Amino acid sequence: MFSATAPQRAVAFLVGVAAQHIFFPRTTMRIPASVRRIIDPLVQNLRVPIVGGVNRGLWWSVASSGSGYASGQRAATQMVLIEKLIQAHDVVFDIGAHHGYVTLAAARKVGATGRVYAFEPSRMNRGILMRHVAWNKLVNVSVLPFALSDFEGESRFGGSGTSKMFAMGAGTEIVTVRSAESLLSEGAVVRPDFVKIDVEGAEADTLRGLMPILSPSSRLLIAMHNADADRACTEMLEGAGFSCVASGALENNRRGQWHSDPDLYCAGPEYAQRASDFEAFRAASF
Repeated sequence: MFSATAPQRAVAFLVGVAAQHIFFPRTTMRIPASVRRIIDPLVQNLRVPIVGGVNRGLWWSVASSGSGYASGQRAATQMVLIEKLIQAHDVVFDIGAHHGYVTLAAARKVGATGRVYAFEPSRMNRGILMRHVAWNKLVNVSVLPFALSDFEGESRFGGSGTSKMFAMGAGTEIVTVRSAESLLSEGAVVRPDFVKIDVEGAEADTLRGLMPILSPSSRLLIAMHNADADRACTEMLEGAGFSCVASGALENNRRGQWHSDPDLYCAGPEYAQRASDFEAFRAASF
């Protein structure tokens, strides 16, 4: 999807490796937000090729190249699974797109006849996301600057931690909140076949706003950030006739203390490949 020469790719790779070790070392120490605010504007326009995984060969910003993104190691098992679950020609909603790692993989898989809607309300995250879409010439991706929920209005958004953990109700940025139903009625989106939700605890509110537009053949992959969201989302989907399967990590969380953001995969009653998808999901063992 890009036309860099071999020497350009080599130079870009070396810059990316250096940037990861200098600016984003993979240690338990988190770079302070004050330092990131200085570093990120200097390097976000530098791009490196992702060297492994489902997004191999695509351009990625140096500002976001740590934590396994540029190497292709980021959530590698889940990314391979997502690539399997998404089908050619699908319409995909990437809700909580962050910098677009899932967006890029989905755009590749759905092809020219599919569509990806990447929802990212954070202005900072969205700037990098839009660079990734433009650099990789992803003409089948639409970036939408909204948080999706079950109401129309505004909300505070952000947080003090890493940008991957920005959430509604935190931070100081005021963002626009939309419901999927209203966007569909306006013609701003098309009804989705596959939905990825990663919204840092607002899963139930997001899903509640999505339920009116989900078809009986749609599928959802939801990162569950707490037990209340897990219960609410499972009840909504199973009440609508969807079948759901929990990842191993989610099953463990349900039996004990909650850790991280384990995944739940659900498929509508009219989705023909539900059994094979569930088998692949269980076999992924994450």
